[in-house]
Amino acid sequence: MLFTTKREVILFHGDSVTDCGRDREDPAGLGAGYPERVAAWLPPLLPDTELSFVNRGVGGFRVRDLEANWDADCVKLRPTVVSVLIGINDTWRRVDANDPTEV
Repeated sequence: MLFTTKREVILFHGDSVTDCGRDREDPAGLGAGYPERVAAWLPPLLPDTELSFVNRGVGGFRVRDLEANWDADCVKLRPTVVSVLIGINDTWRRVDANDPTEV
């Protein structure tokens, strides 16, 4: 079984694909991307589990930005599941600004 308790927190983190226009003033705002779709799709499959969804994606973020904000955006929220979708900004900054992301 994926979840072990009756209350679970699913956290989405990443770049613009995760952010997808979310309202940062609304803590429950999921944007119009895959976090919103997962939040609509998953609860009917787990009717006995109270699911909370949190989106911390930020357009333009790179891996180093996730790392710099990891404690506040992830660890302190104590999520059950973390979904990270990021990468194109790391590649793009290498090309347009000669600013590669270290491995």
